[in-house]
Formats: sequence, structure tokens, C-alpha cells
Amino acid sequence: MSIERRFFRAKKVQMDSLQAFGFVKTDRGYSYSEKLMEGQLEAQLLVTEKGEISGKVIDCDLGEEYLPLRQERQDGAFVGEVRQAYLDLLGRVAEACCLTLPFQSDQMNRMAQRIEERFGDLLDCPFEKQEDYQSYRVDGKWYGLIYPLELSKLKGINEDLKAETAEVINLKVEPKYLSGLLEREGIFEAYHMAKKSWVTVLLNDSLSDQELWELIAKSRQLAAPSKLSAGSGPDYWLIPANLKYYDIDSEFAASDTILWTQKASIKAGDFVFIYITAPTRAIRYACQVLEANIANQGYRDLSSIKTLMSLKCLKQFPDHLLTADLLKEYQVNAVRGPRRMSQQLIAFLKEKEYFNDKE
Repeated sequence: MSIERRFFRAKKVQMDSLQAFGFVKTDRGYSYSEKLMEGQLEAQLLVTEKGEISGKVIDCDLGEEYLPLRQERQDGAFVGEVRQAYLDLLGRVAEACCLTLPFQSDQMNRMAQRIEERFGDLLDCPFEKQEDYQSYRVDGKWYGLIYPLELSKLKGINEDLKAETAEVINLKVEPKYLSGLLEREGIFEAYHMAKKSWVTVLLNDSLSDQELWELIAKSRQLAAPSKLSAGSGPDYWLIPANLKYYDIDSEFAASDTILWTQKASIKAGDFVFIYITAPTRAIRYACQVLEANIANQGYRDLSSIKTLMSLKCLKQFPDHLLTADLLKEYQVNAVRGPRRMSQQLIAFLKEKEYFNDKE
């Protein structure tokens, strides 16, 4: 696996952030170059329209690729410095232009986005010593447990997959449908859970996204039958803003109402809290969505931005008030992309009268 693929395998490129970082649009995608090691080398990165990242480091004197970077047995002082400089560059690109994905499998990352948009449920790590196990809960009860598994432990797995380790999800099912489900490709008897009411699903696209989504939604319903999904009232959202690439302060100084790229399933009437990324790392603005899904008719130049939403600034907070450390105390561990606010944080804001949605 290449350095770039390994580095970005759990990340998704935000195409509308590339040009602000310094990438240039070309017929091959988006390219970026930067001198390393006091100009002795040049890093060249390419991001395709599909969001795939590749790169190379060129020896400027020879005009050739610096191959020791890719050779693991090359461990001299200079090549070590080159590797670190290149990884530092990739890290800056990742921070400015990528979302960190929670899962190894592409399919579960797609499901995670849908769960976030539909239900607003938060991931948690149920086992302190097993950080690669993650779960979704409703009313405190599991409805999805996601983890990497040696596939040889699944009863009935194909011989050609037994040597592999892959990501799976345990889902709750109705016992009367269990036998039929187990006949479908990619669904197996539950590993380490009650086999009469749970199944283990292989997250390798054996099931279509829609089939998997129906199982996830049903599992959630079975875990808490009385729990209603998000209602028709306003939702509370957290959205990150990087001041290096978007001067939101100037926008709000000019007008209390701005147009911003439409995010997730945010709708008119919802409340949006703007979280300023590092080094600030705090919520600065509380806004309300006046209108959603507005056609982008030249307001933003990037063709990938199809729709916008109108935000009205309701309140500005001092940066020391709602910091990242405080958010963690109320079950918000990171704001890497649009996400619903935890119920604990909503309650805290109202209790402290930092925000009143009735005003």
C-alpha cells in the first residue's frame, strides 16, 4: 500500500477545500507542489475528481523521483527527514481538506453518514481497551456494534475469505425472520451475541446500501420500539469553519445573514452552531437557518457546490466559553464535519442560558 493511500484511507477529501489550500485545477484533477528540504526536493500531489490522492517527491537536481522515500529498508538520517517532511505535508492537507472517517469499510462510512443525517445518533467506544470496537445506541441500548473480525470465525464463510480480517456489524433482528436472513449473502450467525436475535453482517457490499440500511433501521426500532425518530421540530447542528480558508467573521460583520454551502439534511428553522477549528477550537456563532436548499446561481464558484442555505446570526460567544474541552464533557468529542448536537450539550446550553431557542 502506498504512503498516500495508507495515510488517507480513513479520510474523505472535501473537494471544495482544495483550491483554498493551494491546489490548482487541471485536466487530471487538482495538483499541488511544495518544496521540501530547503528546496532540494519537491513534493507533487494529485487529487482526482473521485477524491483519490497520489503523490511523489522529485529530486530537483536530477529531475527524477526520489525513490528512497518508498523503500522501507532505506533508513538513513536524510531519508528519515524527507519522510517526515512529506508526512507533515500530507497531514496539513488532511487537516485542511479532509474529513476523518470513523470506519475502515467504505460501506459503513456511507451508513454512518446516513445514520447521522437521519437519526443524529452518536458513536461510542463501548470497550475501553478495544478502541476498534464502536457502537450505536438508542435509549442507551445497542442497535449496532461495528468491529474488525477474523472472518474464519464466521460460520459458513467462503473458503477464499477465511484468511481475511474485515469490518462487520452486529444487528438486532426479529427471530421469526432469522432463518431467511441467514440465507442471504453477507449475513451470518451473530458472533459473540445472542444468535436467536442478532446477526453479523459483512461490510463489503455483499448487501446493497439500501438492504443494509433497512436492517440498521429495523435494528434501531427493535432496540427501542417506543423511541421516535427525529421529529418535525428544529434540529441543533454543529458545523466547523476553518478561518484560514473562510473568513466567516468578515461575512457576519458585513451582514447578520449569509449564504453558506448546504450541509447534510439541515432544514429551514434548524439551529446551526459554528465551531471554529484549530487553533481556536470553540463554538463562536449561533445561527438559525432561514432557508435551505437554495440553488447556487454563481454565489460560489465551485461547480461541486449545488445548493446553499441562508443563515442568520443570533448570537456570538467569546472563544473561552464553549471550548472543545467543554464539548467533550457533553458527548461531543470532535467536530470534523456537520453533525447533530448531543442532547447533553443542548440541555447544558439551555440550563446556562447561553442560548434560548424561544427568543
